[in-house]
Amino acid sequence: MKRLLIGMTVVVSILTLTVALYAQETDPVTIVNDWTAALNAGDVDAALSYLGDDVQITPSPGMTFTGKEEVRGWYEGLVAANSQNTLGDCTVDGENVTCDLVFTNDDFQAAGIASVDGELVLVVRDGKIRTYTFNLSPESLAALSQLPPPPQALAETGGRSLSPSHLLMALGGLVITCALLIRVLAPGVKRLSGISR
Repeated sequence: MKRLLIGMTVVVSILTLTVALYAQETDPVTIVNDWTAALNAGDVDAALSYLGDDVQITPSPGMTFTGKEEVRGWYEGLVAANSQNTLGDCTVDGENVTCDLVFTNDDFQAAGIASVDGELVLVVRDGKIRTYTFNLSPESLAALSQLPPPPQALAETGGRSLSPSHLLMALGGLVITCALLIRVLAPGVKRLSGISR
């Protein structure tokens, strides 16, 4: 009888531990915290492991990434800029998780913005983050709106693109230069080639 009691205690303990471990792996707030820690540590692969294969993220208005490969590119940029996320209070409503978030990186700090804050809204289903959107606070939107627009870079050179008026002036200068060269060089070319009037 004593063996049966010990055996049943062991089985119940194993089942309880298994359920507790499964609950910890699928607890939405734990998943969000672990994902944030991986991203802050610069471990892109670990951060991606918390996302569903068909994940869709919207880190700011008008910017959406779908699927892990698109998200990988975004995350690599965040890591390169030494981005850090600080989660505040999180609430769970079914599969929806809403957290306060403070975000900073080297680019913001270089522009004089210490950090931006807002609300991170995620859907966590079957132990994976399926979607998330970062909604900036009005104060953060106002601070970001004061920044000058980023320069338009040319992919081949990394330089800035020309405005239409500058491009027109450059082409006009090129036409005038070509006309002057033809006017100056034409008599010499005629003499060298033996062509006369």
